[in-house]
Amino acid sequence: RAADSAAFLHLDLAVENGTGGLAPARPLTWQVEYPGQDPEAQKDKLVWEIQVSERDVRALVPLVQVGAPHPGHCPPPGPAGPHAQPRSAPQELEILNTAPLTGVPRAVPVKLVAVEAGGGVAELTEPPGCESADKQVLQVSDACDAVFVGGKESRGARGARVDFWSRRLHASLRFTVWAPLLPLRVQLGDTALEQVRGWRLPGSPESAPAEAEEPGEEAERRARGCRPQYQRTAVRVLAHFVAHPLDGGRHLAYLPGPDWLLDVTHLVAGRTRVQDPRVA
Repeated sequence: RAADSAAFLHLDLAVENGTGGLAPARPLTWQVEYPGQDPEAQKDKLVWEIQVSERDVRALVPLVQVGAPHPGHCPPPGPAGPHAQPRSAPQELEILNTAPLTGVPRAVPVKLVAVEAGGGVAELTEPPGCESADKQVLQVSDACDAVFVGGKESRGARGARVDFWSRRLHASLRFTVWAPLLPLRVQLGDTALEQVRGWRLPGSPESAPAEAEEPGEEAERRARGCRPQYQRTAVRVLAHFVAHPLDGGRHLAYLPGPDWLLDVTHLVAGRTRVQDPRVA
């Protein structure tokens, strides 16, 4: 071994026959023998696995579907339409995690392709591997065909990484995940509601008797069956959407800024309840 270099072995390998029908990984067993070494001495054998392919694949590229109408898909700002195309994603993507509010996952579809030396793009011949670097922020499907948030995540983050691999090739996607900051804020148009004087509503039709009544009795029953009318007010539910820094610091990033609250009333309307229905 040379003192000024970490390299101590260089091998040139050649494959005479094709790989059709054969395993893509070829084992190579070797051992080191020294001059004057006892031939009967125990020798350690090393085994390498060499990837063999008929194609000169140079890169693994994840493609994301941008602007396509996909269930749960959260596209970046911009027009969406039938001409949306998949594209590689060197820039940081964004996901608005509304799943904690709605219970409905949001997903970004991903397609992995292999890029050959001549620039050709080919499908992967083997199932890829994938993993989210922080499962508390972002998830990836078992088939590696979608990145998603399902509602169990505990926070948002900037630069959340998802890794993909196929044989010796690796690639990553980075996302900014915006998550709602709990508790939500409830805003009322008017916090004091009173009975509207002189305005009463008739009771339900079920309260009418089956037998005929005298005119005076009918008027008295209707007066007793009327119920008071109260004022109403609009309810809005607002939320900050934030992302934590990757270094674990406390400085939060707000979407679109710290002075903004997003209206999520339409997302939580089906789950909103009055604590005491006897009051309102």
